[in-house]
Formats: sequence, structure tokens, C-alpha cells
Amino acid sequence: METTEGLTGRVIWKGAPGYEEARRSYNARFSKFPKVIVYCQVRQDVVNAVLWARRYNVPFRIRSGGHSYEAYSLVDGGLIIDISELRHLQLHEARGIARIGAGFTLLALYDELWKKKLALPGGTCRGVGVAGLTLGGGYGLLSRLHGMTCDNVIEFEMVTAQGKTIRANQDQHRSLFWACRGAGDGNFGVITSFTFRVHPIENIAHYRFTWDFAQLKEVVRYWQTWAPHADDRLTSLLALPAQQIGTIRSNGVFVGSETELKRLMQPMQQAVPPRTAEFRTMTWIEAAHKFAGMPVRQDTFKNSSAYAYEPLSDAALDVLIRHLQTTPGAGELVAFDAYGGSIKRMSPEATAFVHRNALFVIQYQSYWGQNSEASPHIQWVERLRQAMLPYTRGAYRDYCDSQISDWPTAYFGDNLAKLRRVKQLYDPENLFRFEQSIPPG
Repeated sequence: METTEGLTGRVIWKGAPGYEEARRSYNARFSKFPKVIVYCQVRQDVVNAVLWARRYNVPFRIRSGGHSYEAYSLVDGGLIIDISELRHLQLHEARGIARIGAGFTLLALYDELWKKKLALPGGTCRGVGVAGLTLGGGYGLLSRLHGMTCDNVIEFEMVTAQGKTIRANQDQHRSLFWACRGAGDGNFGVITSFTFRVHPIENIAHYRFTWDFAQLKEVVRYWQTWAPHADDRLTSLLALPAQQIGTIRSNGVFVGSETELKRLMQPMQQAVPPRTAEFRTMTWIEAAHKFAGMPVRQDTFKNSSAYAYEPLSDAALDVLIRHLQTTPGAGELVAFDAYGGSIKRMSPEATAFVHRNALFVIQYQSYWGQNSEASPHIQWVERLRQAMLPYTRGAYRDYCDSQISDWPTAYFGDNLAKLRRVKQLYDPENLFRFEQSIPPG
């Protein structure tokens, strides 16, 4: 029988003070009861937790920000290796390099980097862990300019299945370095720190357009042929809500002047005149906080994703409209995030993140109150995803979905075979495993 001997850090056993908060899932759809949660405060705590799990054959999961859509960072009756307290930061400002502990959340890191007017291209949700985001790819408002978050990694520090600490970069453990840039979350080891390339930034220009729901087709027709091919400094997002909400909106960030942004947006304004159009100059950190929204400790939701490699046909838009007209509530949304730019300049084989040639990623989202019945919302997302399959390809690993039966191919495409070989090399016993982990091969 397992004992506490060997576990170090801040250890919380089931039933102890703080356990209920520590076990909570970001997605309130899930409620799991781990046996023990270890908040690792130094790298040795991670080593000890991995060795303890091996010794006692205890199932475990790795948690950073804990934002897994399917609660894959939690497990019933097992160990949670929580790295959220690994938050050191070493900044080499002149070289544009930051070495950070893997426990940082996005907004906390952005705030620290902003003190030196630097930025990392990452996501927009404030509480998402840098680790989980990066290891699945990492898309955000600066990705078209500076690449996916994983493209900006110079080195990973990892604790392996044998409890050894290694560093993976272009010179050593190259196949692991490749694999962790797009498929590293929970598959090969526990990342304890990242070395990133960071970028100078000051002011940005922001736009926000809105349209009536009746304009959905013409808005999407134009947006999808424009946004993925726009100036690399401009990232555009498009949100299509349930018809009962009624307002289509597009937001974007331009790393340049408001005057130049207005010039770039003029063709869209003329082609599909918005109901409202707003432009504003702000600092980068203001924009990061604006897009991050208000702090939310817990949501109840079902999300999924797919990629558009070609512009959506009118038939595909009819599918979207039909589903947005027949939602189970007001919390349904389809979101488009433009790719292209620096994302596309790397080949799909350059890193494990394979979906570089997509025009945009599509998010199918449903949110509801905790007292509502979940099944209609889950079914709505799955019906829509299935109905859009003839017009889309693949899915984004960071928006994991347990209902995608062919998830290995959907997430990793032609990179899957190489990923299985890397898994065989670094974790042949499959110690690091969860519901959608890569099997050795």
C-alpha cells in the first residue's frame, strides 16, 4: 500500500483541508476525486512524484493551468502532479530570451514580460497554463506575426519516466524537442521549464465590427478569403452566436498604428458594411487583459474544433446557420480564428503541430448553467461537428474532445507515426498516459 514516503512539495490527500478546491475542474461538467494532489515547488518534487507513482503503480495526471476541456489533467483515485507553483522567471532582455517555470498562467506571464515591453505569442484566456497551451501548439493574437507558441520554444526541461532530468533542444534530444512542439502535453514526461524567444512590443491597434445575424453568409464569405491572407501583423477573429443573441462580431489586433489598421480594414468595411465599427489604440498589455475577460473560476461547457483548409462553401454555411438557429440555449457559439502568416511559413513536418496550412480553426462551443441539463448542449456540439465533417479536416489538440473517435489522426495527421516512435523511445512502458495520450509504436 502506498504511503506519503517519497512525496515532497505541498501534498494534499483526499479529505484534507484544501482538497475540495484542489480537485476542482475548470469545466464543471466533470467532478473527479484523486487520491492525492502534489503541488510541486521545485523540480525535485516532480522527480519524486514520478518515482512515487512508478513505485506504487498509481495512475497519475500532470496539471498546470488545469484548463483541459475534458478534464484530462484530473484522475479518480490517483495522483495529480501539479506544476502550477513552478513560477521562476529569468529574462535575458538583450537576447530576447526568457526561461520560465512551467507553472505560469498566460496573463501572469504577460504581466511580467510587459515590465520590459516584451511579449510571448500565446493564447487569450487568462488562467490557461503556458505549459498546456505551448505543448499542444499555442495560438493567439500574435501568432500570425510570430508563429505558434511552440514555434518560439528554444528548449524544454523535462523529467522523464525514469525520473531523470533532461533538456531537449535543437542540439540534444532533437526528436523529443520536435514532438513536444505540438504534442507534448502528458505524453513524454513532465515539462518543468521552458526557454522561449520573446519579442519587443508596445502599442497595438484594435478593431471591433458587428453585424446582424442575417448577414452571416456574406460576412463569412468575405472574412474567410481575407483574414488568413491579411498583413501578418493583423490577427482577426470572427464569432457567430446563436441566432437568439443575434450579433455577429469580429475583433482583431494589429501590431502597428490605428491609421494603418483603418486602411487595412477599409476593403472589408466596403464589402460587408458593419452595423458598428470601433477602432482604438492601446498598449499590448491592455489588449491582453481586454481579450482575457473577467476571471472565471469554473464554467460548464462542451467545446470541439475542426480546421478549414479551404473556404467554406454555401452548403457548409447553411449547416452553420441551421444549427445556430436551433440551439438548446443562448450559450452556443461558432468561432473562427485566422491562421496564415508565420504559422504557415513552417512546414507541417517542422514540428509536431501539423495544421499549418489551414486557413482558420473553427471552434464549436456550448456553455450552460450548472443546473441545466448537459446532454442537449453536448449533443448540439457533436451534431454540428459531424455535420461539418464534409467541409473540414482534423481538430486542434488544445481544444480536446473525447467524442472524436479518430483523434490521433485528427490532432496529429501525418506526424502521428513519428510521434509514436518518439513515445517508444522516451516512454516505452507508457507511464505517461491518459484518455487521449499517444501510444508507443
